[in-house]
Amino acid sequence: MSASINDNDELLAQLKTGSLEAFQHFYTTYRHWLYVAAYSIIKNEAEAQELVQDLFVDFWQKGLGMRIDLNTTSSLRNFLFVSIRNRCLNKIAKDATRKKRLKDIFISDTYTLPSNGLENNELREQLESAISRLPERQSMAFRLAYQEHKTRKEIAAEMATSEETVKKQVANALKTLRASLKKILFF
Repeated sequence: MSASINDNDELLAQLKTGSLEAFQHFYTTYRHWLYVAAYSIIKNEAEAQELVQDLFVDFWQKGLGMRIDLNTTSSLRNFLFVSIRNRCLNKIAKDATRKKRLKDIFISDTYTLPSNGLENNELREQLESAISRLPERQSMAFRLAYQEHKTRKEIAAEMATSEETVKKQVANALKTLRASLKKILFF
C-alpha cells in the first residue's frame, strides 16, 4: 500500500475515503515523530504515548482528517504537530489545576486525622453542613470542582457562566469554608 501513497496529498485523500490501509500507513509514518514531539513538551513517556494514541483514535473515529484542507504537502504534518502540541498543553494545564486544588485544601501538619469512623463521620457531616450554608452558586461550583473534579471550563459550561465567575465562586467558597471549619479542625 505504501508504494501507492507517494505524498501527504494522496495519503490524506485516501484517509478521507476511510481507507484502513491508508490509516495504517499514516499511523506507522507519524506515530514516532508525534511521540517525540509530545515527549519534548511534557517530559513523560507514558503520557506522551497516551496523548499520541488518543490523537490517532480521534483522527480515525472522529474524522479529524476530513477537516484538513491541504494546500501544501506540509499541511498534514503541521496539523498533526499543532494537534499534539495543543493536547500536551491542555494536559499540562489540567494537571496544574489539579495540583492547585490539592494545595488549596491543605491541612496543617499538626492536625491529626480522627482515629475512628465516628469522628470521620462527624467531620464529614460538619463539612457537608458548612457547604450547604454556602450560597447556592458557590456551593455548586465548589462541589463540581472538588467533589466531581471538573475543570473551570467544564463547570462554567454546566453552570452557564464564565470561567472567571467560577474562579471567584470557588475562591469565595474556600475562604468561607476555611473560616467556618477552622474552629472544628484546629481546636
